[in-house]
Amino acid sequence: MKQLIIYFLPICLLFSSCKKFLKETSPDEIKPTTTDDLYALMISDAYPYTANLEDFSDLLTDDVRSYGMPRKSTGEQNTTYSSYYQNGQGVFKYDAEELDGSEGTAATALNAWARYYSKIKGCNIIIDYIDNVSGTQKDKDALVGQSLLLRAFYYFKLLQLYCAPYVASAASTPGVPLILSMQVSDEHIGRSNLQETFDQVEKDLTQAATLLEANYKTPNAYRVGYIAAYALLSRVYLYKGEWDKAIDYAEKVLAERSQLTDMSLSSSSGSLYIYDQSQSAEVIFQYGSNPSGVTTFFPSPISYSGMHAPYEVADELGQLYENNDLRYKFYFYKVTVSGAGYNTRSSKIGLNSKGGDKGIRVAEMYLNAAEGLARRFKSGGQEADRTSALQYLNTLRQNRFSSPYTTIDIQNADSLISFALAERRRELCLEENFRWADIKRLGLSVTHNFIDADGNSTIYTLAANSPLYALPIPVTALERNNKLTQNAR
Repeated sequence: MKQLIIYFLPICLLFSSCKKFLKETSPDEIKPTTTDDLYALMISDAYPYTANLEDFSDLLTDDVRSYGMPRKSTGEQNTTYSSYYQNGQGVFKYDAEELDGSEGTAATALNAWARYYSKIKGCNIIIDYIDNVSGTQKDKDALVGQSLLLRAFYYFKLLQLYCAPYVASAASTPGVPLILSMQVSDEHIGRSNLQETFDQVEKDLTQAATLLEANYKTPNAYRVGYIAAYALLSRVYLYKGEWDKAIDYAEKVLAERSQLTDMSLSSSSGSLYIYDQSQSAEVIFQYGSNPSGVTTFFPSPISYSGMHAPYEVADELGQLYENNDLRYKFYFYKVTVSGAGYNTRSSKIGLNSKGGDKGIRVAEMYLNAAEGLARRFKSGGQEADRTSALQYLNTLRQNRFSSPYTTIDIQNADSLISFALAERRRELCLEENFRWADIKRLGLSVTHNFIDADGNSTIYTLAANSPLYALPIPVTALERNNKLTQNAR
């Protein structure tokens, strides 16, 4: 990649005026003149790559439990993980004041709103400025296609965090502000409704798929192409409950990318990381911070040194795996404390990899198709839907279990849907905030047993269909924009 230092401006505050920044020059700015220049800017300002955009949503779910503060053999508190304990407690307790950043120690880390809008700004710059640079139309369309896909991806992330799940009354339900141009005016922008926001996501992804299929071949899974657009469309329609479209787009992906990683072929003594592209052929798009690096809410497993972490993998999640399910071995990192083992947060990418452990995988498409078909079987009673759903589930599981694998055959529609959802949780746990999105769209309640620094337990419950399904908007965003309305609590 051409190494350029492109610095349009010091980072604009969200919603502040950026009308003139492309016209202003200084010794520290390089004005883009070619598609190569814009490509370099897209890599730095539009793609997520190693950005830690949001790593707290697992704490909202039933996939994580509280352990409290670790203690030394003398009984004294071991403060090694005190910051993680402090940073995560507001999220784990569903404390609205900590979630909006008005209290607590993790306001910056919880402000996914600002980080996603910053990336949306990068996408808008590429889209708006494309006609001002030289280059072939094919290269320009490839840049716009990638930027549209990424913009839709970030808006969909905002929907999962700050909006209610998609419902029939979406036209009267708050969405998020739709900022679709780099020429942000001084006028503050209010929230579009949920229907408008979903419609924009679908429009961007559909247009991106068309542009990318005709103009761009991805060199690796660190770039997005039309297959990623199809996969995201399948995810969007699944969350909307539009089963036919979720199935259709999942099958579009599987028609071209169906290969799964066969875990049974991995050495019993070795390690397999599902997001390691040298080992796994099922990665469609990959990004994220190094999971063995410093984070705000979960210490690196490699640094545990025989201590419990303040927040660990919930027993309920671990118990979902059968004895010969290899995902239990490869998806979690075992730490021994006083002779007893426990599971830490997912290490799907491996402890020393820098590639990131989030994105889009082929396995998700098998699950999207299976769930959609199971639900369509319940509503329509077509035997072909039941058998197709089972085929997708068995194909995925055959690549996750040690041999010999016994195929499943479920006759009842409700049982098939429940199994597909449980399989989704097993496969996609602690990755790309899938569980939080599923809790919302399924209307589930979550009960957390929080253990404080003194070992005392307190129960906190997120009720089914709680207003907190739409997390509080950060107070810093509200202070900048008086047209924003806060979510109910």
